[in-house]
Amino acid sequence: MNYLGEQVNALETYSNEAVCWLAIKLKGRYNLIRNPEGHTCGETSCKYCSSSKKRSGLETEFCDLFSIDEIKEIITGKPARLIEIMDLKSRTYAAIPGRSLTEFKEQAEKLFVDSGYTNWFLNERKNYLLANLLNQHTCNYCNREYIFVYEKKGKGMVPQFDHWFPKQDFPMLALSFYNLVPSCATCNTIKSTDNLNLSNHLHPYIDHNIASSYSFSYLPLDITKNQIIFKNNSFLNSKGIDTVKALNLELIYRGHSDKELQDLIDLRYKYSTNYLNILLEKMFPDIDISKEERYRLIFGIELEKENYHKRIFSKFKNDIINELISIK
Repeated sequence: MNYLGEQVNALETYSNEAVCWLAIKLKGRYNLIRNPEGHTCGETSCKYCSSSKKRSGLETEFCDLFSIDEIKEIITGKPARLIEIMDLKSRTYAAIPGRSLTEFKEQAEKLFVDSGYTNWFLNERKNYLLANLLNQHTCNYCNREYIFVYEKKGKGMVPQFDHWFPKQDFPMLALSFYNLVPSCATCNTIKSTDNLNLSNHLHPYIDHNIASSYSFSYLPLDITKNQIIFKNNSFLNSKGIDTVKALNLELIYRGHSDKELQDLIDLRYKYSTNYLNILLEKMFPDIDISKEERYRLIFGIELEKENYHKRIFSKFKNDIINELISIK
């Protein structure tokens, strides 16, 4: 998994639209006389604040749960704060006579998932907007599939967005910026509705040490067969390896044991003494070339952790190559 960082510029651009869309749905347009509690961003160019679209039509008790400031937090809040807000709002709603947690979830699904994620985020192609803003080239979870954005005449391809907190269980967070993780279809499907939590798992937007928390390795099964495995790099906690297991990366990488892994092992053992090391140290002898460029040209990967997302298999191959070279 790659570290995404706070993505300040992407957050600002995305939230400018998402906050207005959501606030108009919940509170309606601001009007000094008719709706002083309504929303306006003050920008005449905002198509949501200047439109004639009506409120969501949801229950008044549900809409009244949210202030304008809380609506902004739902879109821009960090993961821990998002859980706090959802817990508070669900309990407040359930405390209303005749209301329940089940009804809160139903109302949240109608607004945030059906109207928000499906009709606004996907159908109005805000997924293309966000994918371009984040500018991630490979799946944030597995780093084994490219997720380029391509768009032409209403058609194109775009990464899927996994909800780190699943929208089935946390519908109120379906549009939250820090809950939308660009991923490939395989990872989004396999992770599905599995629940991750901040105590036991790494979060791509907030945990800086993701790349160093675990390593790819391999286990010899017989003379000609090896299997990709994962190692935990911390003696203090198991969040790295627990995240790998929760994302099912062992299953996802299983098919690469006979291909990419075996190719690297063959380079190390089948040719002249440590041919793998010769490739890295002596290839392009007459060219002044950096170590990063050498790895990129020979193996098609990035060497620096912050650039892993730019080329598939970067972390996997780096980890395996370092292990093979260290063997005497």
